[in-house]
Amino acid sequence: MENNGLLTVENVVELCKVSKNTAYKLMRDINEELKKQGYIVIRGRVNKNYLLKKLGIGAENVSN
Repeated sequence: MENNGLLTVENVVELCKVSKNTAYKLMRDINEELKKQGYIVIRGRVNKNYLLKKLGIGAENVSN
């Protein structure tokens, strides 16, 4: 996974063990939440720390 704090759909598929369609939906939902909070989001990328927090997964439990 990338170390810049942003994940691609392939990273989300691998991390969550879901289909690409499900990963895209999850990314859209997360990015919409961040947008409502005033953050700038990049389409096709999702903030790694926020995603892990929403999933209840600690960053220490994820490699890379």
